[in-house]
Amino acid sequence: MENIFDAILFAVLIAAGGLGLSSWLMLFAINKSEPAEVKQRSVFENVFFGLAGIIIMLLMWYAIS
Repeated sequence: MENIFDAILFAVLIAAGGLGLSSWLMLFAINKSEPAEVKQRSVFENVFFGLAGIIIMLLMWYAIS
């Protein structure tokens, strides 16, 4: 039971890392036929959520160690 906190941090680490990396991978799946404003918004959202997920993943890694 003493490692339950580490297990929760590890679950958050895996979830945030997975969502961050998948957001960055979604940059390659942007529809080129959409208007420029829609493409720009989706690029910004994917980069922001990808970076946020990676930062949260690194914070959880630091918290575990």
